[in-house]
Amino acid sequence: MAGFESLLISTLLASSSTLFFFLSTKNLKYATISEILLYSSLSFCLTSILLLLNSFITDDFSNLYVYLNSRREMSIIYKISALWAGKEGSLLLWNFANLLVASIFVNYGKKDVKKIRAMTILMTISSTLLILNLFTNPFKEIPFTHINGIGMNPVLRTPEMIFHPPFVFFGYALVALVYSSHLSGIQDRYIVISAWIFLTVGIVLGGFWAYRTLGWGGFWGWDPVENASLLPWLSLTAYFHVRKSKEFFAYLALVFVIFTAFITRSGILESVHTFGEDPLGFAYFAIFLLLLIPIIRKWKIEDFCSSSLLFSAMIIVVFLGTFANLFRNVDRSYYLLTFSPLFLIAVFGIIYKLKNSKRKILHLGVILLFIGSVSVWFFEEKKTILLDKNSGVEEFEFLFQNSSILHDGEKSILKVRISSKIGIFEPEIHFYDNWEPLKKVSIIMTPFYDYYVALNSFSEDFIIIEFYRVPLIIFVWIGSLLMLVGAILGARKVRPVF
Repeated sequence: MAGFESLLISTLLASSSTLFFFLSTKNLKYATISEILLYSSLSFCLTSILLLLNSFITDDFSNLYVYLNSRREMSIIYKISALWAGKEGSLLLWNFANLLVASIFVNYGKKDVKKIRAMTILMTISSTLLILNLFTNPFKEIPFTHINGIGMNPVLRTPEMIFHPPFVFFGYALVALVYSSHLSGIQDRYIVISAWIFLTVGIVLGGFWAYRTLGWGGFWGWDPVENASLLPWLSLTAYFHVRKSKEFFAYLALVFVIFTAFITRSGILESVHTFGEDPLGFAYFAIFLLLLIPIIRKWKIEDFCSSSLLFSAMIIVVFLGTFANLFRNVDRSYYLLTFSPLFLIAVFGIIYKLKNSKRKILHLGVILLFIGSVSVWFFEEKKTILLDKNSGVEEFEFLFQNSSILHDGEKSILKVRISSKIGIFEPEIHFYDNWEPLKKVSIIMTPFYDYYVALNSFSEDFIIIEFYRVPLIIFVWIGSLLMLVGAILGARKVRPVF
């Protein structure tokens, strides 16, 4: 069975399941039919993914999506991760995550009217995204088969690409479940913690990826798409700190997930994270407006600021900065002047209450994350250095020793060797036929500083490098890890109510 047909059947089954879940709110006898249709939809969606994956692995370049995102020379791991490298395949992964989360949710616990209502809402969201996937079809064929493909963007050919998108999209699926369950009167802390953990892993992997790959010495550039992805996380974080009106932030988290999809998929903003222009991207703006309805109907000003003023201020600051990019460029100085003081106040509050906190590991992680982030944002040092062959330069005694050029069939790799009193740096530039040159940085890690070198330009007699001294970046990674450990330990103590 062809992949598109499987996707079409999955969409029809999901839509039918939505209808029968709606009927089940009036008569529970339809619940079994709804469930069977859901599992069937999940099976056909998985079939679509496996068929698309087979096209990547077998180098089927008659498939346009495979042609644009794969090459024969790519390793099997990158051919697998190429499945979600573009807007079509990533939406397919998101749909699979939605259906799998829905299947797990409906399969456990009692099936009462509240759960049926939640499933109706969740399946409505899932069906809508599946319909969009039919229009952004990952199974389009081209008239003739190419000998080779263009290949996945070299920036994406990293180990982080294997894990980062799946964690993000399963996080988004769990946020949709948070929205649906709260709108139906189910407040399950376990679901919210699970969504927060997945989003956190996705954000941390993304930051680590940017730090190692993009060659600008940082882990968070306040890019509009980065900011948009931060908003659902901030909303769920606020959820845990409010005493009342928790459902407001549960709704807001999914609204911001769809806002992120709109920013990423409409092409309205230029970013390293976006997929380019797509008229269908504006369909996400329509979904965004529809999801706002429960908030508008139930919204009260005290919901946003009664017991979560600090997190509300963070959300407003990031949202306004991101939204303003639609009209003018907002650089990082805006966020450093607005978000950093709020982050500092939050940390002071954590320190004050740390002794009596039930989440000491998590909150200690937040403190370390703050120290590392502020150190990088405000005290990172950058120098552009010209190095002649066999002549030392600068306080660290840089010495351009030699260079070499390698070929691996797909690209040429320029590698230079630079000695210093810190250690040996070996930055690279990868040259592809169809892509811009990609810098591969060289990093020497120490407890208090990372020393970071990116090769900027090259000639036979000299090179120009970008040198960064990044203070306390290790606190960002340790702090993030502690936050996740603390959240996972906390989740083990929470019993699901669904």
